[in-house]
Amino acid sequence: MTEQLGRAAAPTVPFADVGARRPRPDAGPPGPPAWSRADLLLALALFVLAAAWFLWLTRGASAQGVITGEEASITHRDTMALAMGWQPSIWSTNAGGQLFYWLAGHLDPDYGLLYARKWKAVATALLAPLLYLTARRRLGTGRAGGVLAGGLGVLLPGVSVMAWVAIETPLDVVVGLAALLVVTSRRRWWWLGLVLAGLAVSLYTAGLATAVAVVAVAVVRARDLRAVVPALLGALGGLLLLLAPLAWWRNGGIVVTGGGRSGADLSQVGLHLEELARYTLASGSSYYYFSDLPALGGPGVALALLLAAVLALAARGARLWPWAVAGVCAVGLYAVSSGVPGTRRVVLAVVVLGLAAAVGVDVLARWVAERGPRAAAVLPLVLLVAVAVPLVSTTVGWRAELASGTRPLPIDWPFPVDAGGDQATTLARLGDELRAGRLDPRAVGDGWGGTRTLAMIFMLDRRAGRTPALSPGDVVAYYRVSEDCPPLDGAACG
Repeated sequence: MTEQLGRAAAPTVPFADVGARRPRPDAGPPGPPAWSRADLLLALALFVLAAAWFLWLTRGASAQGVITGEEASITHRDTMALAMGWQPSIWSTNAGGQLFYWLAGHLDPDYGLLYARKWKAVATALLAPLLYLTARRRLGTGRAGGVLAGGLGVLLPGVSVMAWVAIETPLDVVVGLAALLVVTSRRRWWWLGLVLAGLAVSLYTAGLATAVAVVAVAVVRARDLRAVVPALLGALGGLLLLLAPLAWWRNGGIVVTGGGRSGADLSQVGLHLEELARYTLASGSSYYYFSDLPALGGPGVALALLLAAVLALAARGARLWPWAVAGVCAVGLYAVSSGVPGTRRVVLAVVVLGLAAAVGVDVLARWVAERGPRAAAVLPLVLLVAVAVPLVSTTVGWRAELASGTRPLPIDWPFPVDAGGDQATTLARLGDELRAGRLDPRAVGDGWGGTRTLAMIFMLDRRAGRTPALSPGDVVAYYRVSEDCPPLDGAACG
């Protein structure tokens, strides 16, 4: 078993050789061996365990029955609006995320106020097998190193705290990692990585970081003239995917910018880097990161990850550089962005650091095993356990606070809850009042959160088989007289 986990020949594609006309003598083995059943089973097991972990965290967070403002917008209003070809806000720019939740809503047999969280949790769990695949197929680790990569990508608080929140990130990280995995492949369809990079940006603007790395890989591959046409085809596909909403929406027409629509702010770089250090080392508490757990688990874990990542870059930098570029770009985008700061915008950097650290540990384990006890080959698994124990312990404590209500989730939008009730019962009462004619959509929108609330009432009624208390037209009519309308529709408002 030890030999299986640690000393199996590393299935890797030496990326230093991708796109070159002739093999380089220092590039390592010529390509990966066939994918084994053990690898498939390990990747599947990582996904199942990650999904179970994230769904358990989701149940704890959802025990309060509170839906936050962005979740209400993204998972109810924006999905309804996408089906109508209507852009409801200058902040509703991530059409890829809207499409994900639209699909989830149609697939869910139990559509409810918080339906989207479980779908987000399961989708985020794909990080575990993707990281395992990346470590094994691209970065030369043994199976133990691949398991460490997948485990860190699931257990670091910067990922687990965001896994259940029904907003767009880290869906962009999942697709971005898939894009890097594909674009570094030796297969003929490698250019589809550029298309996936466009999808990552459409999901969440932070996906630009992986898009930069994917484009860099494509440029390197284009040293071979035979790769130029596929690279251009992939880039065009990614761009069309990103811009497609402009042709679909009948109003508005803003993509990508969203919360960062004010552009770069170079004057705040120092402040933003200080924030990032605080979020990763001291407390990640920030906009839509509902925890004070540091994104990297604390200074000790962060230092260990950093040292291992440096070792990985020194030993396997020729293979690791695309992922390193993505991580650095994530930090750089955060540093210059004018949007609302927060840990949610650097999940990619957390994941990449964990991946690089797993590679570094694998390098160390192989070095020790060649010179000493072969049992050192399972060093990545030992370290995974050593890191997992404190990370799981603190995350379990945080989850208990959410489940008990000790750490209340904020109702961060103008939605007054009925005395003795909650958001779900208040929405049901508003629907009844609308059906009875005692309230009209304008009054509900003015008093209870605008188009978000109106759209939720319609969507919950429709999916439950009830006669809708209002129509999508009523939601749009309210939008026409709201502050969301002028930036998108100008003179058509009012």
